Amino acid sequence: MTTEPLIIDHEGFRSATRKGLIAAVFLGVLTAIEFFIATTIEEPLLPLLPFVALKGWIILDAFMHVRAVFSEGGH
Repeated sequence: MTTEPLIIDHEGFRSATRKGLIAAVFLGVLTAIEFFIATTIEEPLLPLLPFVALKGWIILDAFMHVRAVFSEGGH
């Protein structure tokens, strides 16, 4: 067992936290819009699809880091 000091990238942590909070706010706003559409339109499937796709991309990018997997630099 080693006792090397852990180096923390505070600026990277702040940036990641900010990105996560912004993504969460966008997801909340999109969810509210989805709710409004779903409760006011009789057949809401097609109008909701763009919101579902956008929310999926936000989750994949912000929380699952899919863009980093396919980028050349890895970040």
